[in-house]
Amino acid sequence: MVGGVDVDLVAAAVRGCPAVAGLVAGPPGGVTTYLPGRRVNGITVTADTVLIQVRGRWEPVTELAAQVRLAASELAPLHRVDVIVADIEEPPPARVSPCGNSLERRTS
Repeated sequence: MVGGVDVDLVAAAVRGCPAVAGLVAGPPGGVTTYLPGRRVNGITVTADTVLIQVRGRWEPVTELAAQVRLAASELAPLHRVDVIVADIEEPPPARVSPCGNSLERRTS
């Protein structure tokens, strides 16, 4: 628990978002919460903010951020939730029709 926020619960909720590939800390000293004997990468809690840094799936960034904010705000209702999208996964492979034409990309 940091600043009244259970960082482990927030991390689990964010990882459960369909548009999130994972939490990332970034460079040394980046977005990380240090707990006794371990750390939780991708989340930092201050007096009034929960900062979350993620690697997203191939989804619109606005949808990704909305999912993360919703998941985290339910567990930290007294904190503002800021989201940093540090990276995006590669897009899914394009499907090709039997005639060789590219079809729309699959997002699932």
